[in-house]
Amino acid sequence: MPEKREWCYLQPPAVFEVAPCECGNHDTQWSEFKGHLWCPECKKDFIPMHNGVFDGPIPAELAANLGITFDRYIIETGEVERYDTKQLGWVRSTENA
Repeated sequence: MPEKREWCYLQPPAVFEVAPCECGNHDTQWSEFKGHLWCPECKKDFIPMHNGVFDGPIPAELAANLGITFDRYIIETGEVERYDTKQLGWVRSTENA
């Protein structure tokens, strides 16, 4: 059984250009399992063929200029951590996602 995810990015996988489901659906979501995505069309968790921007170095400020954020939702607490491109790390926020 795959390991449960503790957090997920606020933006969907398509923003990060992660590979779609083999059925062709690009509107996938983060799965409850690490390393997997969820396809609402097929109703299944799957491992994408590639991980888009995560497969290479990610220039954080360039990504921010393109509208990509690495803000994440902490599942257990419901908190949001905002990614600070100056400090290159997450800062916990009490704001709702």
